[in-house]
Amino acid sequence: MPVKNFILSSVLALLCTINLASAEVLIWTSNEGAAKAINEIKGDFEKTYKEKVVVEVLNKDLTSLFKTAALTGKGPDILLWANDVSGELAQSGLIEPLDELPFLTENFLPVSLKAFKYKGRLYGYPYAVESLALFYNKDLVKKAPESFEELESLALKINNPAKKMYGFLYDFKTFFFSLPILNASGGYIFGEDKNGLNPKDIGINHQGFVDGLSFLQSLNAKGLIPTSTDRGIAFENFKSNKLAFMIDGPWAIKDLNESKVNYAMAVLPTFKNKTSKPFVGVHGFMIRRSSKNKLRAIEFTEKYLLSKSGGATFYKFDNRAPARIDVLDELSAIHPQVTILRKSAENGVAMPNIPQMGSVWTAMGKALSLALEQKMDAKKALNLVVNQIK
Repeated sequence: MPVKNFILSSVLALLCTINLASAEVLIWTSNEGAAKAINEIKGDFEKTYKEKVVVEVLNKDLTSLFKTAALTGKGPDILLWANDVSGELAQSGLIEPLDELPFLTENFLPVSLKAFKYKGRLYGYPYAVESLALFYNKDLVKKAPESFEELESLALKINNPAKKMYGFLYDFKTFFFSLPILNASGGYIFGEDKNGLNPKDIGINHQGFVDGLSFLQSLNAKGLIPTSTDRGIAFENFKSNKLAFMIDGPWAIKDLNESKVNYAMAVLPTFKNKTSKPFVGVHGFMIRRSSKNKLRAIEFTEKYLLSKSGGATFYKFDNRAPARIDVLDELSAIHPQVTILRKSAENGVAMPNIPQMGSVWTAMGKALSLALEQKMDAKKALNLVVNQIK
């Protein structure tokens, strides 16, 4: 065989080997609804590129599985997961830094992009946002209160535990659920600088957090929210028509719609005349850095999963609000709850994704327990846990 033909044959053989090795885009998720959406979206991509998209639904700790696989050059091309793990995965070099292209900045909620940034770089494509809202029973109250102070007044009039009727219950010992009240009048978890979140600047013992925690203590002292309350207790009472107000998220909508309770949703009330700022969890797509097929994975994500029709398809199978603005606009005209979830996300703060956040969850659980169960002074409890975090 002539040398020229031999070289050409060798190159073609190599290309075939590469194509065979990367003939599919593999996606890992634990969200069955998202998996159904991807399977509905992928058809055009597979026809155009002659490449399969395989979605595996794994009901396990995907973060640990992904880290173990990615460290050995294995695992999915795309990980569909929440933004709060993106900082740790980026720091470990396991996910691909992405270009913050104009189509992202022009079409997606700013908070959804911010949530996937680590040290100034973007490490994930957002598709949905979720944050807390106020749920209220329309048979017990006419309209949503504008402030938590007003809510407290209304709830006290309704509250009658002896008759199993409650004014206001929610999982107030869990930091995720109580943050909107804690940070409304000032305070923050981590400060920010040009590189993003600064773990050395901790604002948890700011006076705003103290005011919020003192308010929670007063709700308990006045008999509104017992220390035994958790999310399950609040939700079951609301569903049974025994509760006027609760704080919960979009994951509650499906069960409530199937129940007989006459409810509505509203943006969280203000506290001390300031906007309540809930955590905003963002779900999105992260690209494995060691993937041999990452360029195709990026193309599938940008052109298909993040398209307008793709965003609408995800919402069809998942109650989370889309991160894409034009999809939000269209859905808001049909589903009022989407408008509420959007406003809640726009008011909120992106769930911190830096690794140091792990110590905050533990410490704030302790602060809430000390203040609400052991009746420790709010300022003292917060000072104690800030020192623990440091």
